[in-house]
Formats: sequence, structure tokens, C-alpha cells
Amino acid sequence: MTEPKKRGRKPRHPIESMKTRVWVEYIKQSVDASTYSVELILRDKPIEPLEKLYRWDKYQNGLHSPKPEYVDFVNQKFSGSKDIYDHVLWDVLVQDALSYEKIDQYISLMKPEIYFLLVRAVENFGLKRRPFNDEIVEVLINRGEIDCLVVAILMLHESTHLCSPDLRQLALNLYFGLTPKIAAHPLYFKVHPDLFDFIDSTFKHHVFLAPNIRLDMVVFWRAFRDNYWSNDLKVASQHLEEKSSSKNRVGSLKTRIESLDGKSYYDT
Repeated sequence: MTEPKKRGRKPRHPIESMKTRVWVEYIKQSVDASTYSVELILRDKPIEPLEKLYRWDKYQNGLHSPKPEYVDFVNQKFSGSKDIYDHVLWDVLVQDALSYEKIDQYISLMKPEIYFLLVRAVENFGLKRRPFNDEIVEVLINRGEIDCLVVAILMLHESTHLCSPDLRQLALNLYFGLTPKIAAHPLYFKVHPDLFDFIDSTFKHHVFLAPNIRLDMVVFWRAFRDNYWSNDLKVASQHLEEKSSSKNRVGSLKTRIESLDGKSYYDT
């Protein structure tokens, strides 16, 4: 007997939760205040004696997300908060696949310093993409901005289109090189374990046992953290995970290898 589908809301995408948490963090840091104080600032009516303010606690925990009109309203009080909530990173991360045209469209949204690292003017041909190479990866890692992480995700998508293991490795090198810079950023520190877990499980390493046999290998960012991050940042990250009450972490802490038929193999 087939069990009928349960009614209810569609499950929220984990990125929706993360972007809301980062948005709240930006606003809290803007005024150096708690979520309770933020909600007081934004209210347009006095608090009733027994009234409990809970909306922003749910935002802070990523349980609820604001409606677009509320994001606009908050932006009037906290300038720049809408840019954080609507950052292109979140849009890129929820895409299952991107066409060449869409990748170029996202690249065109980058700030000029990053855009012209990826694109150059060619006489009689207009603008043309530069070859993505180690030099560009090094420059982007040194910049360490969230836009550079967007570039890494876009290049991972492009490597899938091109079936290019070299481009995929460059994109993964960029991603792992950016992890300490992103984790150290005050806005992203609290969400970095969830953010990196999501990226790891979504954009896997490709291992070719033969030209026509490919395995997908998940290499979790913690191995890079434990070996290459500064000691202070590594310890802070580990403490954050120890305190985290989240029980829905993506994947395990091990490296996971998945075959194309869906079976998984765990190293020891």
C-alpha cells in the first residue's frame, strides 16, 4: 500500500536559510545590537505588556525568511542590507546547471576589478573571455572577496559543460584557497561550515579510473582547514562547530567517493 503524500510546505532550500542568517548578521553588526533590539528599531507600534518578539529570532536561526517587501523596508533603515540578501552568490548556488550564456551573464555582474580579470577586449571582436589559469586563481585568492567565490562556482559549472578536469581542478583550487578568507569574514563566519559543506557536496571532485570511468569524490573542506588555515582561525572554526546545535549537517566528516550508479565508498 502506497502511503499518501503528506501535505505541507515545500522544504526550504538550505541556501535560503544561510542568506537569511548572513542578512541578519549584517544588520546586527551595523548597529552592534541583538535581534531583539533590531526588531524594536523596526517596529512601527509600541510593544504590548505580554507581547513576545520572535520574528528576528527565527530569521537569525534561519527558520524563516523575510518577504521581498520586508527586505525592501529593512533596507530603508539599514542601507546595504538588501545587497547582502540578494547577493549573486545565493542565486548561483541554488542553480542545478548553468548555460554558457547564463555564466557570462553572471560574470558581467562582477565588479570591474574582477570582471576584467576574466574578460578582455579583442580588436574587431569586442569582449572575450580570458583563459582561466593559475595566475587568475592566485589573484582571486589574494583578493579573498565573496565575489571571488562566485567565480569559483561559475567555473565549476563551466567545467561540467566542457567536461574539463583541468578547469574543474583550477576552480576547486580557487574555492579551497578562498575558504579561510571567507570564514574569517565577520558576516560569513557563523555560516561557513554550512556553506562549505553545501559546496563540497554539490561540486564534487572527479576521479577518472579510466577515460570512460569516472567517480565523484567529496573532499570536505575540514581537511584543508586542519592543515592549512592559521591556528587561531582553525581553532575558532572548530569551536563554532562544537557549539552548533545543527543536526542536519550535509554529509559526514569523511571523504566520500560516489560512483555513477549511486553507490558510495568510504575511505578509512
